[in-house]
Amino acid sequence: MPAYLYAQCENTTRTYANFQGAYLDGFSVLGGNLYGNITNASNAVNGQVKDASTLSVPIGVLGLTGSATQFLEFTTDGTNAGKRKIPANTTVTVKLALPKELLGLLSNFEIGSFTDLHAVSANKPLAGYGYDSGYDATKNPIYTSANIAGVIGGAGEMEITVTPTQDFNGIYIKIVGAVVSTALSMKVFHAYILELNTGSINCDDAIDVLSGVKPTSLGGVTNLTGSVTNPLSAIDADPNSFALIDVGTSILNQVYLTAVFSKPSQPADSVSIILENPGGGLLDLSLLTGFSIQPYLNGVKAGSAFANTSTFLNLKLLPGSTSKYNLKFSVANVYDRLEITMGGLTGAFSRLRIYDIKRKLVKPRTLADPTSTEEKMVCQGQTATFVIQNAQDCTEYKWYDADTGGNLVHTGLTFTPPNTLAPGNYNYYVQASRTYCATAVSERLRVKLQVNPLPVLTISNVIICSGSSAVLSITEPDAGCTYHWYSSSSGTTPLNTGTTYTTPTLTTSTIYYVEAVNTVTGCKNVGGAKPVEVTVKQYAPVPAISGVTVMCAGTNTTFTNVYPNGTWSTGDAGVATIDATGKVNAMAAGNTVISYTVAEDAIYCAKKVDFSLAVNSQPNLTLGPDISICEGVTTTKVMYYNAVSNPVSYSISWVGNLLPAVLNQVLPANEININIPSTTPVAVYHGVLTIKNPDGCERAVPFSLRVKLVPHKPTVSIN
Repeated sequence: MPAYLYAQCENTTRTYANFQGAYLDGFSVLGGNLYGNITNASNAVNGQVKDASTLSVPIGVLGLTGSATQFLEFTTDGTNAGKRKIPANTTVTVKLALPKELLGLLSNFEIGSFTDLHAVSANKPLAGYGYDSGYDATKNPIYTSANIAGVIGGAGEMEITVTPTQDFNGIYIKIVGAVVSTALSMKVFHAYILELNTGSINCDDAIDVLSGVKPTSLGGVTNLTGSVTNPLSAIDADPNSFALIDVGTSILNQVYLTAVFSKPSQPADSVSIILENPGGGLLDLSLLTGFSIQPYLNGVKAGSAFANTSTFLNLKLLPGSTSKYNLKFSVANVYDRLEITMGGLTGAFSRLRIYDIKRKLVKPRTLADPTSTEEKMVCQGQTATFVIQNAQDCTEYKWYDADTGGNLVHTGLTFTPPNTLAPGNYNYYVQASRTYCATAVSERLRVKLQVNPLPVLTISNVIICSGSSAVLSITEPDAGCTYHWYSSSSGTTPLNTGTTYTTPTLTTSTIYYVEAVNTVTGCKNVGGAKPVEVTVKQYAPVPAISGVTVMCAGTNTTFTNVYPNGTWSTGDAGVATIDATGKVNAMAAGNTVISYTVAEDAIYCAKKVDFSLAVNSQPNLTLGPDISICEGVTTTKVMYYNAVSNPVSYSISWVGNLLPAVLNQVLPANEININIPSTTPVAVYHGVLTIKNPDGCERAVPFSLRVKLVPHKPTVSIN
């Protein structure tokens, strides 16, 4: 097994040695026994870090002395019969407390592993060497007089690690009496190994404290005058209890207080230490006597120490207090213990109260700048992702919807809020928690998400007739939006920007696309560019009008069109009128347009066809009085005047064709000759004078001719 499993990726906890046995030997001499002794032996195997057994030996006499050996065995059930075989190269940690008197006599101190722990009966002669009843074992020394000085750096509580190179059942500690006039003693707290465990432990709180005094380069063991009072109060749950570090008057020693954590940290985990000047009032770190904090991992320094002049140390008054301070700093290296030392220098403060030492997971951050709050802004329906920038191994990141408590919404290094959120502002909070650690959680980091609403875009399709352009318009445009028009849904270059768009002339149905973009947020209407269809209808297939192009005033004709259900109209009713059946009445000379209009229906656009019509004037004149002639006369004249519209020819027809007709004769000026047969009977004859002008228009003027009887000459007979 390695010395330590890195950080908390695997759940390891302490397994304490849970059975103990003692071997006490010495000499019987006149005046008493020189035997070693152990008091409160069971304290070394009860699993309580504050409890300890005490090994002691008396002052030696005439070169004779005794020893005390305590065996700490790992068992399955707390009995010697349930002993465990621990594999070779498993690291064991032993916590001891050594008095300064022992530091000069380290040859009297030994640590090693053992096997085959077994009971022994007492053998105590009246004089000479002997031993008490207890336990003995096969011992394998690890630290002896030859190398023990390398692991002992001072007086007080300390941990010593041993790594037996063969299988073993436990660790033993032995103290041998000195031949000088010094009674020796030491405390044994416990021995433990680290093993995998399925439960959770508290990783943030220190589980043990080591304290004592170390000599400086200027002094020796005789100058170890400082002290730490109530060291365990620095890690208990009482916020008002404290450990007191007192350097004393000597500057030739350093007092230490070491907080031991159950597991190594992760890089950048922070430390929080609550401390106070015993005299009350303000505390200035720079005035502390030789103050420093040294992280360790597996007994080796983990990076440089944090001195009282370090810019990494952040000292702030606790809220509501005038003398207690919270000292916070981040440790870049992995560590499993923190050693606070004071002394070795003169200073204004030589005493310091330590109320609490805790380790804290580094607060997650999603930005490079840990003092800033990340704020993301998205449009409704879009996604935003927050990413942990200072992720640690063996650490889980949980995202909540509240600063404390709240609902767990996600677990992971990245968090993407749902894209179904309604517009509004949302806060999320991420918290780091260490694997297998019951209370190892960081402060929560807040991130902000602003979901902006999408513009509302309403537009109607348009119907136009072929050959026209369409004007597309936004319904109820928003002044805060810009509108872009495109020829395709994937267009990038707009045809136009504005609330309307006029299309070019279209002959086929066409789809255009428009999107609304909020000018502040950049949000676009839901679904992207929205289609708007321009439906192009063809005109009804109405043929040309059938009819005459020229009429004479006063005449009528009928126009026709085969396309059904059209409507007739005239451009100038003073020139010509037309009724619903298409009958045209020429009213007066002039030009007009006769139209046939078919209304729009579901299929076709309305269509109007035009037909140009010219109406020419009718000629006219005024005839003189009816004429009469005497029977037998063959010629007469009809006078006329007030000729209009340029009559140029004439024709004469007679009712009943009783007289000879005249056809298309040049109209003479002022009078018209009428020729009748000489045999025309006496009667009144009704005729029609038809005059024509060059436009082909004609007018019929009725007149009468009376043939009068000529009286017969009397016949005179001369007789």
